[in-house]
Amino acid sequence: MRQIESEAQALAVSIAAGSHKLDYVAACIGRSRSYVSRMQTGSAPIPDRLISPLCAATGTNLLRQYVDMQRALSGQGDVQRLAALMQVAA
Repeated sequence: MRQIESEAQALAVSIAAGSHKLDYVAACIGRSRSYVSRMQTGSAPIPDRLISPLCAATGTNLLRQYVDMQRALSGQGDVQRLAALMQVAA
């Protein structure tokens, strides 16, 4: 998972790993083939509300895991920032 560089890449890998067709994934999530294509190339963002349906359609949690990892990593900055504020206040 550490080799994945974006949500779009996580989606593309998930689709390719399951040998899924874009039409199938699009039908599963109730969207158009072109929209799924744009999400997997990064030209359209992947809305949070579609993460679970996309994982179900592809049969893998790679996209969810990537998103969760990015959120956790971005939270580390908050911890460091808050710790610095506490040090200044002490």
